[in-house]
Amino acid sequence: MRLPRQSRRKHRSPQSHPVILFVVAECTFAILATAVAEIQSVEHMKPLEAQFFRFGKVHHTLTREGRRYWVVDTNIHFGLLPTHSSRLLLLAETPVAVKVDSIVRMAEMTKLVPLPHSFLGDERNWYLGLTVMGGKVIPVVNPASFLSHLDMNSLEASSPLHSTTAETAGVTA
Repeated sequence: MRLPRQSRRKHRSPQSHPVILFVVAECTFAILATAVAEIQSVEHMKPLEAQFFRFGKVHHTLTREGRRYWVVDTNIHFGLLPTHSSRLLLLAETPVAVKVDSIVRMAEMTKLVPLPHSFLGDERNWYLGLTVMGGKVIPVVNPASFLSHLDMNSLEASSPLHSTTAETAGVTA
């Protein structure tokens, strides 16, 4: 007996969410697909000037369609050893891009488990929870943890591009 075409389609359960699995320093992480606007290569990043390194995990920017993104080095963010990043996840809600070593695949997350009490300090902010995929426990990244609004405002205020724009605006006013 053959099932009708629509019965054979895979239906997403009400609690499943699409996620992007990515790797940083041999660690696999997940991020909600709705939190990512675009995936880019790292080749168009621009380094920040040396005196501008007040935020240790932001060393580059990326301009995409007239919008500047602060590029967060995930190795530094998560306290992992340096690796060679090849991709950027441009976040949807904030002007933040996240350097990752590679994208594994898209997947469906069917269950998000709260963090165990053994996760302390910054780790409690880094992750929304844990999920299990293919028999592996994978942390689900909190996109808001990469840079706070205060951090982004400070970066904008002290940015060489900001000061140049402000000086230009003052001259023309």
